[in-house]
This record gives sequence, structure tokens and C-alpha cells, in this order.
Amino acid sequence: MPRTPITRRKGRARAGQKSGAATATRPAVSPAKIYELLRQRIATRSYPPGTRLSESDLAAEFGLSRTPVRQALQRLATDGLVSIKNGVGVTVTDLDRVEIDQAYYLRCELAAMIGHTAPRPLSDDDLADLADVLAGVKALLARRGAPVLADFSELCERFHNIVNNVIGSRMLRDFIEILYHQTDRFWFGWMSEADTRTEVTHFLHEVEETQRALEINDFEAVGYIRRNHITMMLARMAALRDGVRG
Repeated sequence: MPRTPITRRKGRARAGQKSGAATATRPAVSPAKIYELLRQRIATRSYPPGTRLSESDLAAEFGLSRTPVRQALQRLATDGLVSIKNGVGVTVTDLDRVEIDQAYYLRCELAAMIGHTAPRPLSDDDLADLADVLAGVKALLARRGAPVLADFSELCERFHNIVNNVIGSRMLRDFIEILYHQTDRFWFGWMSEADTRTEVTHFLHEVEETQRALEINDFEAVGYIRRNHITMMLARMAALRDGVRG
């Protein structure tokens, strides 16, 4: 995934400059934004499991002190996406096949609970964002060639966030959030062996079905649509993982 360019601070205005002359600065990058950027790199396997991450290198890239970078890395460690150990540093974590299967099983079970744990209607802004995601997926499929993985992953992330806004239970929402980011990196890893256009088409169907359910506030259907598409995706990925071609 291309890294977001960040303009470094320019030096202070030199003596003799006219009073009121503008000093160019780059916008501050928050720990939350750094966290999102690093998480996306892990998801799309720009940082595959086992990758060592350097606080100082990342601080230099973002043009910041090490403190906000350290805060972002600690948050990733809380999510289980990196391991921080004295004498070793920061390393992107891995899961074995059993752990991946367990994580996906939990995702399926929790998705089915979306419509049963204080669900709430989406705001007009969320519904507009969902329509924009749908338009973005259609645009991906309208382009020639294989869809760009970074663009696809961004749309998946936005859709995931919108669906999570239906959940009224903070605890359920947090569990689903953590499991999503634990598993999506392995899915995108398998995508290198899959037909990306076919996967985007399956995602299009999920977004369309979810939109129809949300238009009538059928939150139970939203949960089961999510669960069913995860289950079907798992079947496709298992075939690829086991070297079986349908």
C-alpha cells in the first residue's frame, strides 16, 4: 500500500523577513492517524508477519518525535497486531492456522449477534457513506484489469466501520473490531492467490444486501448477511489455502 506522503516542517522564518510573512508548516499527524496507517499496512501485508518496525524510522518518516509513534505502536500491541519486547523491539505478529480458524469462527458467531444487542438505526451521514462505498465498489469493477488492493481494502474498512455503527453494545463492537483486524491481513494475504475481481464482486453483493436490510432497519438481517459472507469467503479461502481449485 502506498505510504501517505507527509510534508516536513520548514525552518523558522529568517531574520529580516517581513513581519507577518507566513511560515509553512505541515499538518500535525496524530497517534490515531499513525495507528490507522500502520494498521492498514499490516492488513494489506505491506508489513507481513515477522516484520520488525523501528520507532526511530517511523518517526523520521512521519516527521515527528518518537512519542506519538510509540503510542500508535502500543495501541497496535493491544490489538495483538504487533509484539513489543525488550531487547527484540516491535514485530508484526503472526497466527497459526488453528488460531486463524478460531478467530474467524468467533467473527461469525459475533456477527450473528449484531441484530440482538441493542442495535440502532444508522445516521443519514452513515447511510450516505454506505451509498458512497457501494459506488466505490462499482467503480473498482468498472476499471480494466485487477482492482487495486489498497483501494479495495479501504472500501472494506469503511464498510466494516459503517456496519459496526449499528451495534449498540460497546463491548461487542470492540470485540468485532479487534477480530476484524486480526483476520483481514490473512485474507488479503490469500487474495494474492485469488481472483481479485471475483472477490470484489462478492463484496459488492454483501454491500448491496446490507444496504437493503438497513433501509428497513432489519438489523437481524444485517448480522446474518455479514456472517454468511464471512462463511462463504472462508470456504473460498480454504480451497486456495489447501491448493484446491474449483
